[in-house]
Amino acid sequence: MAESLFQRRLIAVLIVVGLLAVMSSGATLVVSRLIVARVDKVATSQARDLADSRQLQLSGMRKILDARTWVLTGDPGYAVAATSGSAGMREQIDRMRARLTGTLGEAFLDRVATSERLHQERLERAVLAEVSPGGRRPSLVTDSLVSQGTMLGQAMDALVAHMDALTLSGLEATRSSVALAQKILNAITFATILLAVIFCVMLMLVLKKSHRVQASARTTAEERQTRTTLALSAAEEAGHLKDEFLATVSHELRNPLAPILTWTQLLRSGTLDKEKSDRALEVIERNVRSQAQLIDDLVDVSRVVSGKFRLDVRPIELASVIRAAAESQRPASEAKQIRLLLVLDERVGLVSGDSERLQQVMWNLISNAIKFTPKGGRVQVVLGRAESHVEVSVIDSGIGIDAAFLPHVFEPFRQEKGGSMRRHGGLGLGLSIVRTITELHGGEITAHSEGLGLGSSFMVKLPMLATSPSLGETWRRHPIAGDAVDHETLRRLDGIRVLLVDDESSTNEAVQALLSSCGAVVRTASSAAEALGVLDLWDADVLVSDIAMPDEDGYALIRKVRERDARHGGGIPAVALTAYAKIGDRVSILAAGFQMYLSKPADPTELVAVVGSLASRRGANGHLKDA
Repeated sequence: MAESLFQRRLIAVLIVVGLLAVMSSGATLVVSRLIVARVDKVATSQARDLADSRQLQLSGMRKILDARTWVLTGDPGYAVAATSGSAGMREQIDRMRARLTGTLGEAFLDRVATSERLHQERLERAVLAEVSPGGRRPSLVTDSLVSQGTMLGQAMDALVAHMDALTLSGLEATRSSVALAQKILNAITFATILLAVIFCVMLMLVLKKSHRVQASARTTAEERQTRTTLALSAAEEAGHLKDEFLATVSHELRNPLAPILTWTQLLRSGTLDKEKSDRALEVIERNVRSQAQLIDDLVDVSRVVSGKFRLDVRPIELASVIRAAAESQRPASEAKQIRLLLVLDERVGLVSGDSERLQQVMWNLISNAIKFTPKGGRVQVVLGRAESHVEVSVIDSGIGIDAAFLPHVFEPFRQEKGGSMRRHGGLGLGLSIVRTITELHGGEITAHSEGLGLGSSFMVKLPMLATSPSLGETWRRHPIAGDAVDHETLRRLDGIRVLLVDDESSTNEAVQALLSSCGAVVRTASSAAEALGVLDLWDADVLVSDIAMPDEDGYALIRKVRERDARHGGGIPAVALTAYAKIGDRVSILAAGFQMYLSKPADPTELVAVVGSLASRRGANGHLKDA
């Protein structure tokens, strides 16, 4: 840790030194460019001013010469040339004044301008003066012109002399600035060299310090790279498994829909006889239950992942659980002519567990054994005791398990053959759920197969209860969801008024037909607002409502119902019929004011029993109305 801190500090110092070196180099470049720009500006400006002053002097001398030549010769062309030269001088004076405003040179320039104006006035006066009979102009006029020309020449000489002196002083100042800049550049260069030396020294220290840890760092990096590669491979495999699983889910959920849709359309056509109609209903019911089982598996996996998989633990006899699971698979085994044998030791004692979940374990194992066993094969379930635990073995003479796939048989989303090459349906979740349930019971499950075509066996080991029930004491057994139900003995609901609320018209129609067939008086509503309107005009005995509805959901509906007084339906018993089945959803449903909830798709017998129970409870309180 100390070594790493030292290296970090050295690196920070190196960064600072490097930044200072870069900044010093940048400062050198900026200063040098500023000096060059300043020298260039000063030299250019002063050279231009000096050149313009000399040009002005030359123009003035030419004008003075033209004026004197005119005085001597009397040739009017020279007077015209002098006047033209005056205009040119004034233009040059105006240009120079724009640059020399506010400087001493402006005074000299004004003197030149004044002298030039007076000289021009003398010239014009001389031109207009009367000529004597001898062809001469008055000497007073010509002498005044010549004298003013001399004064103009002196003014221009003074301007040029001033500009020469200004140029010399500017060059001296520039020379001083260059000397100062040279000193600054030398200092910056020295600082840059010093920083570079410090940078090199510290870099050598860092390299020397890091050299001692390079070997271990390289080894660590290689190990991390290996782990990263393995993790990447695992992630890619997991991604591939998820993609394959999603494709499988889509296939398995769609697969039962085809016969359901086909038989439904045939039933609607009215062309089927009694035997075909019964067959259609049987196929539809079987496929609906198949889809419900797939959804239950997905929900179970979700609960396992989120850590919300719960057990209702109590002492149970495994023999009765195994028999119930085997009997539910008896039609499948008889259809494939597979011998399903039960070898159960009734004296193994009790285990502590959830009878519904353990029946799910047995159902999955027996179902898989039948599924992967060819026609005419054999499936044997053996229950026995081994020391302090109970063993349940499910042995089949089926297709067996490949040795390469055997270690992955309990992993979720894994199937020996995926995609379109799958020979059997399913999501590949059953065995992973079986392992989870077994381990939550404190047991373990193992799989064994001699190879392809040699069958397979699964063994579940569960700990036994340390104590047994007293003599004559019996343990109450809760109903199991998978128990067979006699659909011919649905409870009668004669005279019970039921308000059914669901935004799906097909669901309303189906549930209304079910309850009406049992004698109930059913009214439907497709929204919470419509349901409240019905309650204003009709005294219902039981409210059956969906939870997920547009605008106002089932929670909003039951809250508004509970706000009413008893005469307007405020105390009506209510059951939630919903697809939401998580623990949090159940708590919210009951807390909102519902007495019970049923998960979609609800078992018809269970729904009828719940409606009858709630209505009877209301009748016991003296509130049940006559139909």
